[in-house]
Amino acid sequence: MTEPAYGELTMRAQVHRLRQVAVEAIDAYPFEVRRLRLLLHAYNTTFRVDTTDGRRFALRINTNSLKSEANLRAEVAWLDAIARETEVVVPVPQRTRSGRLWTEVWFEPLGRSLPVVVMSWLPGRDLDDRSNDGYRALGRATAQLHDHALTWTPPTGAELPSHDAVLFDIPNVLATDHPLLTDDSRALFAEALEHTDAAYDRVTAAGPVIPIHADLHGGNAKWLHGRLAVFDFDDAAVGAPVHDLAISAYYVRDDDAAERALVEGYEQVRPRPDVPPADFEALVAARNVLLANEVLRMSTADMREIAPVFLANSVLRLRSFLDTGVYRREVDGVVSLPG
Repeated sequence: MTEPAYGELTMRAQVHRLRQVAVEAIDAYPFEVRRLRLLLHAYNTTFRVDTTDGRRFALRINTNSLKSEANLRAEVAWLDAIARETEVVVPVPQRTRSGRLWTEVWFEPLGRSLPVVVMSWLPGRDLDDRSNDGYRALGRATAQLHDHALTWTPPTGAELPSHDAVLFDIPNVLATDHPLLTDDSRALFAEALEHTDAAYDRVTAAGPVIPIHADLHGGNAKWLHGRLAVFDFDDAAVGAPVHDLAISAYYVRDDDAAERALVEGYEQVRPRPDVPPADFEALVAARNVLLANEVLRMSTADMREIAPVFLANSVLRLRSFLDTGVYRREVDGVVSLPG
């Protein structure tokens, strides 16, 4: 009997198969596992690792990420440098017994090797659960990362991807005959992509372009006793600094106090990037375009479940943005996602 394709499996079945990847990957590291617990199964899959000597780590499997080995080498090298050279709290990549900062395991259901990185554990609660003080701290951390990026050079053989287009170099699923798309929604996404890509062109040409996190939001930050930690550098790229602020703004858009706190925190460290307001709004909207494309592209079971509602909400939000020039999440007709 032929096994269903990975993308057709339930979440439980997917996680069961990926747990075997985690178990095999851990063998490359100099510690023994007492317990392996799922933390997140979404774009990537992350397990908590408890060792027999009382230590704790986070193990990330790049399930949907398409980054190259050079990109991964740059990500872990930047994290290592940030941990050593700045006050920003980040997870520290752990070395395998052979001295590498990651390993990889062949995964038959996807027909390719999956990169696996083991990081030091970050305690605390997601920033999503905290006050505006947390978003102010996120703004400060973003500016500190940018200050460090201005002088950091990737090692030989390491290269971050270029964040000079809305979809990076990811295939444009929004232009395909995907069953969740209609002629009208494809046309809407095409118009939004053209509009937001034009803003990308302008801010990239204006410079500077530096290493950026490219996925800064409350779910990728921890808040513990008044101190912030930033993690998940999987999307790290070379791009305009304003992208990090626009991405963070997307997740708190319509919460004016949180967005003000984010910008205030950034300006406590360095000046806010000088970008025309219309272009900033386009960069915020660009995040929605990218996420809509990724929801259609990903094979994760939970993403398949939310895809219809997310696509419908995205059409409403992007139509409103194109009509008004301002991106809002709370527009007429938007409904809550399942789960």
